Amino acid sequence: MMPAVWDELRRIEERMNQLFRELWSIPRAEERFPSIAGVRSPYCDVQETDKEVIVTAELPGVSKEDIKINATEHELEISAEVKREEKEEREGFLRREREFSRFYRCLTLPSEVDPGRAKATYRNGVLEVRLPKVKAEKGTSIKVE
Repeated sequence: MMPAVWDELRRIEERMNQLFRELWSIPRAEERFPSIAGVRSPYCDVQETDKEVIVTAELPGVSKEDIKINATEHELEISAEVKREEKEEREGFLRREREFSRFYRCLTLPSEVDPGRAKATYRNGVLEVRLPKVKAEKGTSIKVE
């Protein structure tokens, strides 16, 4: 029974370390976007299975052509820009609306992944990125001579 407590404490420590790594990566948005005031951080879920890490991000109002995804073995970076202009003219009436917003998020992944085999889909404002895990090599026995 006691080892389960230590396992849970280890998981909590790993999650807190991950949260701090994500917190320290936030200034990277300033490098990408000089005007940080308009940058929104999308809500993200990170799920880990035996074979892959699945990241789901909410990017409402974005078209898939405006989404940029960069991945390394340990991080996933998502950015997007929305630029829209609407104009309506009638006799004696002019309405013009503009929308501009940016999304940016950099996530530290819970396991090492193979970014070259990642797949991304975007439907109804939700981006899903599936990153296959790198298979851990099994240890090799070494004979002592």
